[in-house]
This record gives sequence, C-alpha cells and structure tokens, in this order.
Amino acid sequence: MSVLAMAMTAQAEVTFDRSRFRYRGDGSTPPGMPYDSRGERGRYIPSQDLINAVNTAITVEQPLLITGESGTGKTMLAWSIASELGMLPVLEFHTRSDHRARDVLFIIDNLRRFYDAQIEDARAKSLENYVTWQALGEAVRSETQRVVLIDEIDKAPRDFPNDLLDEIDRMEFRLPELRAEPFRALHRPIVIITSNSERQLPDPFLRRCVFHRVGFPPKADLQRILRQRLDPDVSYHLVDVAIERFQQLRQKELRLEKKPSTGELIVWLRMLVRAGVDPEMLQRTPLASLPFQGAMIKNESDLDRLASAATG
Repeated sequence: MSVLAMAMTAQAEVTFDRSRFRYRGDGSTPPGMPYDSRGERGRYIPSQDLINAVNTAITVEQPLLITGESGTGKTMLAWSIASELGMLPVLEFHTRSDHRARDVLFIIDNLRRFYDAQIEDARAKSLENYVTWQALGEAVRSETQRVVLIDEIDKAPRDFPNDLLDEIDRMEFRLPELRAEPFRALHRPIVIITSNSERQLPDPFLRRCVFHRVGFPPKADLQRILRQRLDPDVSYHLVDVAIERFQQLRQKELRLEKKPSTGELIVWLRMLVRAGVDPEMLQRTPLASLPFQGAMIKNESDLDRLASAATG
C-alpha cells in the first residue's frame, strides 16, 4: 500500500450501524409519548460523539460522566434520553457538600421521628412515614427502567464518588427497619452524572464510568440550538450577528475568567429580540458597549478586562 493510501485509510471515519443503538438524539419519541425539554423551547441537540457516548454507557451498563463548561446543557441531556426512550420524568439528585452516597437512595428524617415519638404521635411507630426516596432509590424500586441524573458530583465530599459507584454496581440496598428483604432493581437504570470539573475525581471512579466532555459548539451547531430555543420568526441575520459578537467575547485574547456559555447566549439573544435591537447596529457596536452585558458577563473583573481591551 502506498504512503498516500495508508494516510487516507488512517483518516477514514469508522462507520457502523447506528440503528442498533437506542438513543438517536433526533428528538423522536415512542408513539404517543411527549418530549420534555424541562420547560425549555425546542429539543436538546447533541453532537454525534455525545450520542455515541450515551449509547456506549447504555450498552455496557456503566454511568455516563459528563463534564464541560457550565451552561452547555449537561443536565438537559438526561431529559433528552428519557424523552426518546419513553422514561420520563428524569429522577434527579442535586449533589451537596454534605451528602453521603446513601443519600442518593433515601433520606430518613430521624429528627422528625424523634420529635413525633416525644409527643406520642402514632406515626412514629412506622419508619415508612419518615423515609424520602431519592433518585437512585426510586429507580431501584421502579418496575420499569428509569433515567437517573446525579448533578454536579464534584460538589460532593471526597469519598462520595467511589461509594456512589458501589451502590450503582450492586443495584440493591437494605433498609432492615422497613422490610427484611433488600430492594433489588428489576432493570438497571441509565445513570447520567455531571461534573463542572471544580476538582479532580478519583481514578477508581473514572475507570468505572463512560466519560464524555461536552465541547463548546461550533457556529453551525449554535445556529441550530438557537433556532430550536427561540421563536421561529426571529431574524436569522440577528442570530448570526449575535453569534459573531458572542464568539468575540469568548476569544482567548480577552482572557475572561468566566466565558459566556450557550445558555447565556440564549438569554442574551432573547433580550436582543425583546428590545428590537437592529442587527446592523449590533454589528457596529464595540464589544465593551454591547447591550445587556449582564446576561453574559458575570463578574467585575471580566467587565474590567472587557473595558481594558476596548481602550488598549
């Protein structure tokens, strides 16, 4: 084989039968079932790499760990999967710094139970009155397969990620005071875990997950996202100009601490539409004078950097 042929072969894209996979990312749902964008207009638009990562996690039955900038739609992915697979609503768990892995299964209000016992309330005799089932616990107890979202795991204590995967691997848990037999999952849930990369996650945890970083979308994908989220009669010219100015704000030369994200672009463009901003005026306006900056610039130091860039 010639050197040129070898190079062409190396660059060729691997093809496969995508019809074999459950998640297509195209917004299609089972007959008669809705698509839920968690209150947002339009549907979630994943990249092909992200679609492949979702199907990998489903096939090998491992959690999907999603990282990326805030505002890139990581949590919306879970709702897209649940919509397309007919598993709505998503069971959500929003991680806090004081959570333990068991809290993803259930939380017991022992303080309330103690108080009720002190006043001789009959409810105190049964633990069931004080158990609140959390996302993974609901999924384990469910008669159907569910989608579980564990959001912002990097906020949790150090031991939380590894302990969490132990619970996910077992897919059963005990609550002896409630019943003798353990709760066992009839169907392994699809688990989506998000992280804003605020701290490094443990290597054992990473080895037991399918990993995907949501990259910042290129201009063509931004256009598709905005046309999904905004009214259909919004000027395409305004959308294109807004994207251009938005990308200028994200350029490396400005060195913003908190670059505006896709979510912030959507909010900003909604303001531009509501205010009737002319695309040509927006095109000519200096970056430091762009209208409604508060929708995109989120701290004083970035405002100072933007002002310095305009005068420098």
